Amino acid sequence: MMKLVHDVDVAWRRLGKFLHLDTFRHAFEAEAGTAGPGTETEWVIVYRTAQGFCCIYRGAAVEFQDMLDVQIWSEEMEVQTYFIGL
Repeated sequence: MMKLVHDVDVAWRRLGKFLHLDTFRHAFEAEAGTAGPGTETEWVIVYRTAQGFCCIYRGAAVEFQDMLDVQIWSEEMEVQTYFIGL
């Protein structure tokens, strides 16, 4: 019986590593704000325009020429982007 419990535990850990369950758990905790104080993520909706990309950040429109500009800006401002209409 003890060997069966050990084998199940080993199989569960291997499956968790294979499926990267720790990575998903950390992402869900950060999303829910349960990972600790100061981990609340601010989201910004980015959408495609005729000239590039645009988003509304804290009540002001921010325009970008290409996707690289959006990625650099989001890293500098420490926000998560959600793309619609691409």
